Amino acid sequence: MKSYKVIGLMSGSSMDGLDIVFCEFEQKKEKWSYKILNADIIPFDAKWRLRLTNLALQNAITYLKTSAFFGRYIGELVNTFISKTDIKVDFIASHGHTVFHQPDNFVSNQIGDGAVIASITGIPVVSDFRSCDIALEGQGAPIVPVGDLYLFSEYVFCLNLGGIANVSCKKENADIIAYDICPINIVINKLSEKLGMTYDKDGEKAREGQIDKVLLDELNQIWYYDKEYPKTLSIGWVNKVIQPVLHRSTISLHDKMRTYYEHAAMQIAKSFQQLIDEGTKKSKALVTGGGTFNKFLMERIIDLSPVELVIPDDDTINYKEALVMAYLGVLRVTGNYNCLKSVTGAKHDSVGGAIYQGYSKTLP
Repeated sequence: MKSYKVIGLMSGSSMDGLDIVFCEFEQKKEKWSYKILNADIIPFDAKWRLRLTNLALQNAITYLKTSAFFGRYIGELVNTFISKTDIKVDFIASHGHTVFHQPDNFVSNQIGDGAVIASITGIPVVSDFRSCDIALEGQGAPIVPVGDLYLFSEYVFCLNLGGIANVSCKKENADIIAYDICPINIVINKLSEKLGMTYDKDGEKAREGQIDKVLLDELNQIWYYDKEYPKTLSIGWVNKVIQPVLHRSTISLHDKMRTYYEHAAMQIAKSFQQLIDEGTKKSKALVTGGGTFNKFLMERIIDLSPVELVIPDDDTINYKEALVMAYLGVLRVTGNYNCLKSVTGAKHDSVGGAIYQGYSKTLP
């Protein structure tokens, strides 16, 4: 039996903060198990939220400087986390923060320089998990399904409600497929900001609105929803495609929110039904991500979906993506595939991730 104690780091597209999870993985024969030993969410301050929001519009040197400084910022947050919890860490696995994701142009880039994190913490770092898959003509995303396959194998479906909603599905032939369904918290949070809030707590503001059929139909007819998987979304796509549709509508903000909730719930239900129609066993779906805490959003998804939704404990909801980043690091260190062609459409399965030793001599 081999065990690894790893810190996993995740900064998602909703830009609410950095997820830090300290977890232990054990392998007995071919079976992996995990324990979340400690975890925290560090909210981004106003300065970092502004930097991350506008970075795609900046020049190249500003982009590179921000990536380096974000790496220092992450490293300092990790050092604080370690000092508070007094833990011994084998290595860190960092996703970074995605700014550009254009797989059709062979581009996907996450800021938060792994070498800088290693130099600040003195702990080996595994980062840049998507580049190898992109080079193999894959989408480079979703990246979490390998964790769904091996750590959450009891669920046929795993639904993540983050900045973007995505689903993974274990097929009868033992392959797993996954894709991005639609934007969720990216859009909801943007509408909430116009009402003077960072997010719509429990969906209270959306609940006050009415569905606008014209806007709902226009959203549901967006070309992406008829595109075959593998497929992925990005903030850039949301700004180019979704936001103009919402901006053109002259209805109230509350009605826009209510309509968008319905749109998202409908697209999620449509995805489940499509996978069932393709022959996937009708089974339970594990639901994680920040949107799981949105009561009204969950009501609409539960009401429309053809599968039973399972809501786990808060740690799994909050930290599943960071946990899987840590697991991707374990797979990289042990030389096992951590990016699957059945998910991304790449030419081959691959072992992705760059390793930075920092001033530590060797990985465990």
